[in-house]
Amino acid sequence: MLTLARRIVQELPPMANPSLRNKMQRIVMRSFADDLVDNNNKNKDIITKPEQEEKIYVKRAQQYESEELESLLDALDENEDKREIDFMATKPKQVFFTDEQKALMKDANQKIPFTYEREPGIYCFENSVRPLVTFPDPTLSRLDIWDEYEEYSLGWPVIRAPNPYDRMRQGLKWSPPDPRTYPYIQEFRNHYDILIVGGGVVGSCIANAYAEKYKNDDGWRIGVIEKDPTYRNCLSTQYLGCLRNQFSSPELIEAALYGADYLRLAGLSQSTPHNQEEQLGFFNVPNLKFQPHGNLTLAYEEHMDKLREAHQTQVLSGAQIALLSKNQLEKRFPWLNTNGIAGASIGLENEGWFDSWNFLQALVIRNKFLGVDYIHGEMMYGKKHAVFDIGDNQCRNFEAHIFIGETKHVYPIEYAMLIVAAGAQSGNIGRMLGIGSGRGVFYMDIPVEPAPTHIYTVKPTDPPGLNFPIVSDPSGLFVKRHSLDGQFQVGILPSNHPNEKLPDRTPEQFFEEEVRPILEY
Repeated sequence: MLTLARRIVQELPPMANPSLRNKMQRIVMRSFADDLVDNNNKNKDIITKPEQEEKIYVKRAQQYESEELESLLDALDENEDKREIDFMATKPKQVFFTDEQKALMKDANQKIPFTYEREPGIYCFENSVRPLVTFPDPTLSRLDIWDEYEEYSLGWPVIRAPNPYDRMRQGLKWSPPDPRTYPYIQEFRNHYDILIVGGGVVGSCIANAYAEKYKNDDGWRIGVIEKDPTYRNCLSTQYLGCLRNQFSSPELIEAALYGADYLRLAGLSQSTPHNQEEQLGFFNVPNLKFQPHGNLTLAYEEHMDKLREAHQTQVLSGAQIALLSKNQLEKRFPWLNTNGIAGASIGLENEGWFDSWNFLQALVIRNKFLGVDYIHGEMMYGKKHAVFDIGDNQCRNFEAHIFIGETKHVYPIEYAMLIVAAGAQSGNIGRMLGIGSGRGVFYMDIPVEPAPTHIYTVKPTDPPGLNFPIVSDPSGLFVKRHSLDGQFQVGILPSNHPNEKLPDRTPEQFFEEEVRPILEY
């Protein structure tokens, strides 16, 4: 083994990485210095030519005393450390290409197609500028060994696997590489079988369903991309956390009933084994704090026919929903002003609200226990290949580019299946992937767009009792009990028009002009 290592060092070409040569020489010298006595006492009677060469090499190693050898090794380590760059301290800047450079990136009739030669032997290309190309990529297939390329996504550098010499140098280190100096090593993988964009309640539930079925021990890899690990601006924690069965579509009603069973069994199915050496408990049992007070949907006289039709569909689907007349409303909820209200429907079972933050944290903890990777980054681009066997202008998404805010770099992640669960940004993510671009089955975009709204916390002087359902007014106003001390959450549902914006008013003005008049009516 040592002879082979010495020969490898001697036969390395001059253009090899000097750090790699130093590492190999260090291994040989250290190994021969440790086994010096044994090598001198072996085979003294018969000496062949290879053994003579070996003895000559050992004698040269004897010339180094222990202190000199250690100083040489320390010097090599010091020189190697000086060559390392802290990528956290040297954050790149976004690169903007000129129209002439973009035109070269669209040209296939050049030495390296779809690239711009920034320096001799260094070729650059921007993923958002290049046209769709088939696999294998003609740009990478025409690069020579000594050519280098720089890849950008929306102006930010893309981190790919380094050259083999650099990987060998990192592999020969005694300690694992640091992501600060070696950005190719991160906490997540570069390929997942199932990749989910969005780590809120919906994305985490999808990840949990797959992780329970496809075990990590069997080789399945599931990843979740979430740009806000604190979930401070997440729709799952900012909205009401409401469970509702009052829909007009049988599919939605079946989904709501399944969701009710899922929440009811969450204490059993989402429990995670805890450290059994601690004093408190053995399992992380989620506490959803479910409030089964139902949803009260009010309706005007002109809406009663649709309400009755929806109620019939709900009953046939198995939902426990009751229709209430105006008189029944006044007797059951004496605090409600029924002027102009013709009737209402209320959920008797499997309706109410829950603590969405506790539910989300229970899902995340359970998913991590099952081996799901949560990637704290933002998807900024979807790389595609052109597919001409299916039809003209068809594309196949195969890689998601994730922007990491700490390093200002883009990391590509390949996948076999991508699921979009990005909440209000699902439409934008779909357009990144070519959904809605007019190509075949991707003609229709995802009909989800962000809609602004305001939610306020109020405390009336004479609040109703604890048996207070979530009230939905025909005007769009909703009221939900927020706490046990008489606080309520109120707001107006956003409009169905995706391009409509909130009036140019402060939240206080919007409350005084839009919300308060309906509350006091």
